[in-house]
Amino acid sequence: MAYKVSFTLSQLFDAQATALAGVLPNVSLAVQKVAESGSLRWKDAVWKARLWKGEKEPYVESIKWKMIGDYQAVIWCDYAQAQEIETGRPARDLKRMLLTSGKVRAVKNPKSKRFGQRYLIIPFRHNTPGHDALAKDMPADIYGAAKSLSPSFVTGYKMQHNGLPAGAGGKTVRRLAYKWGGRLPPGLAPKLKAEHHSDPYANMVRFNTSTPGGGKSSAYLTFRMMGEWSSGWIVPAKPGLYLARGVADGLQPVLNAMISAAVAASLKTAA
Repeated sequence: MAYKVSFTLSQLFDAQATALAGVLPNVSLAVQKVAESGSLRWKDAVWKARLWKGEKEPYVESIKWKMIGDYQAVIWCDYAQAQEIETGRPARDLKRMLLTSGKVRAVKNPKSKRFGQRYLIIPFRHNTPGHDALAKDMPADIYGAAKSLSPSFVTGYKMQHNGLPAGAGGKTVRRLAYKWGGRLPPGLAPKLKAEHHSDPYANMVRFNTSTPGGGKSSAYLTFRMMGEWSSGWIVPAKPGLYLARGVADGLQPVLNAMISAAVAASLKTAA
C-alpha cells in the first residue's frame, strides 16, 4: 500500500478547478513545482533521519511524484516500512526469527539441557569515537584497547550441518570460517542492564578491513547468541518520525505562496 502526500487546489480555493482553467494558466505549473520540491524534501528528510542504511536506500528510491490532474499532484512511496516509520513501530520479539531464518542452528550436544533448541549468532558492529550514527560510539578507553587487538580474519567457508532434524529444516549449509585474533575481556565497561550476561564490549574482536592501495581501517564486532531459551531480545516500541507529515506541513506555505504568485501573474496577463 502506497504512503501518499497530495496537493490539490481544493485545499486552497472554493472554486472548482475546471472554472479556474481559463484564468489561471500558471497554477498547474506551480503545483507541479511544489510536488517536485516536496519529493526532494521527503528524500532529504529520509537521508537525515536516524534509520539504518538498509532502510534509507529503498525508502528514498521508492519516493515518486506525478500530476494526476491539471491542478492536483501526488507524492508517494511504496516502501513497505514507510507507514510504521511515519507513525511508529510496535515492540518486536526478535526471537521470532528463529522460526524463519535460514541461518538458524540447533544445539547439538545431547547432554545439554538445551539440546535441539534453536539459536542464532548475531553480530553487532560498534562505532569508533566520533562516528555515532544510529548507535552510540564506543568509549575512548575501550577503543584504545580494541584497536591494539590482533586482527581476526574470514578465511573462507566450511560446510556444516545446522543440527536441526530432517523434517524441521535440517540440512548442511555453508558457513563462514574464521581465524580469530585477540578479544577484549569482560568487565571493561558496565552492563547495559543488570540482567545482561556481560557488558556490551566483552569479547569484542577487530577485523582488518583495509584494502590494497587504500587507507588502513578496522571493524569492531561482538557476537551474541539468541536462543529459544533467551528471555530478552525484545525491541522496544519506537515513536513515529512523521517525515512525510513534516514535509507536507512545510510545503503548505510554499504552495500557498506559489499559487498566490500564479494567480497574480495570470490576472496581470489577463488585464
